[in-house]
Amino acid sequence: MVEQQGRQTAYKAWISDLINNEYVIQNGEWEPNYVKIRDKKVTRVNLIAIVVDKYDNEDGTYSSLTVDDSSDNITLRAWKEDIQILKEVNIGDIVLIIGKIKEYERSRYIIPEIVKQVDNPKWVELRKLELNKEYGAPSDSKQEVKPPQKEESNPEQPKIEEESLVEDSPEEEALGEGDRQKILNLIEKDESEEGADIIKIIEESGLEEESANSLIQELLKEGEIFEIKQGKVKIIE
Repeated sequence: MVEQQGRQTAYKAWISDLINNEYVIQNGEWEPNYVKIRDKKVTRVNLIAIVVDKYDNEDGTYSSLTVDDSSDNITLRAWKEDIQILKEVNIGDIVLIIGKIKEYERSRYIIPEIVKQVDNPKWVELRKLELNKEYGAPSDSKQEVKPPQKEESNPEQPKIEEESLVEDSPEEEALGEGDRQKILNLIEKDESEEGADIIKIIEESGLEEESANSLIQELLKEGEIFEIKQGKVKIIE
């Protein structure tokens, strides 16, 4: 998967809001399409959900997961080398998902960038509390998990797949990939159960304080790291 230095914020959202709100198609080359949720233009999402279905085609060029967060379900779709993102995930797993919301022939789905298994089920309840506080109860909330839609044996790959490789806005502040990895390495190196101290990470990085803090905030938004307690961060394993 091609990495871009400038990324849209990965917003936390109910799946039902991703499904039921308007999908806005932009005309500009560098203006990504988005779902309008309240005052947010949601291009990238940060979800915690349960895997309820998985499909892999016979020739190993397409894979999908259907995930459910109790409000609705949505499918993650990956092609070619990107199917590795979904390889280790199974039905029943709780997963953290960072990805881009797409629409093809009126069907909403997600192109995943990060899919990580979540061991502690309390994260599901925490996420529900966060979303209730931010948005209120999910739209068209349901009580039971809906049966996932069946995948066709040879699903057509949408033409917009290639669009996902170039649509990140170049107007966002470009942060160096090398500096980004340096921050991640320092956080991962810290073996404390309480997490790595943000101030210490900034000092050890050798970067300007503002730049290092911006990188940490970006990693938090993307779901690469999480704040285990105030001022302490850990890598999401």
